[in-house]
Amino acid sequence: MKKAKYQLIDVPIEFKVACTIYKLNIPEVLQIFTDHVTLYDTICPYYHEGFSEATRTISAFVIARKRKFRESKALLHCRTVAVGCIKGVIELARKEKGKDQLKRKKSMFYVDSLFKIMERTYVPSDVLYLDENTTIHLSKNFSVLCELHNCYPKEYLEHFMGRISLADCHARKGLKITNDNLTMGLFMMIANGFARDSSEKLHFTETELDFYERMEETRLELYIVRSLTERTAILHDFYLSRHQNINP
Repeated sequence: MKKAKYQLIDVPIEFKVACTIYKLNIPEVLQIFTDHVTLYDTICPYYHEGFSEATRTISAFVIARKRKFRESKALLHCRTVAVGCIKGVIELARKEKGKDQLKRKKSMFYVDSLFKIMERTYVPSDVLYLDENTTIHLSKNFSVLCELHNCYPKEYLEHFMGRISLADCHARKGLKITNDNLTMGLFMMIANGFARDSSEKLHFTETELDFYERMEETRLELYIVRSLTERTAILHDFYLSRHQNINP
């Protein structure tokens, strides 16, 4: 039997720490992220909770690569059909009338078409293995956007995780500094229950409750620290210590 080919995805320590603090399962967070990336929201100029944050995270990565424009390798053989599909999504996304949920659903007709005709180069499988027992399902939207921009799934996922810093987020909040990190915004939404299984209830031990109480005390004690860099460093060490205690 042919063994599954696992993706060597580098999970940044800051992301691991943030997931530890909020008792989040890493694969679940990554799955929610990929599920909210859509071709429709790449084009749509309006904000849609979850979809905008996830999709703009991808767009920011593509823009930041600073590579010369290259046509999608997966669609070179079917340019005319591909352009027609993308135009169809553009028309839906820029159409002022109609509910976005319905228009996003209609856009799947074009996404399905792109998915069927593209010669999969960067996303050979709909399943991404993180390890032997852990997988993420890649949606057609996510796969199409990988192929359109000639990117591997791991590139998008590592960019998403690399944008997460709980210490920086909390330091900015304490200093009332605007945080325009949409990726971090999505992470905090997930931490607060967005798109997660509502039937699962979290249970906290006494030790965990003590930690969260100490966390609030620490953030209050930092009131006199007005430097963003210094405040972030203190919170980073505090959160990292917690993560290392749980994951020795």
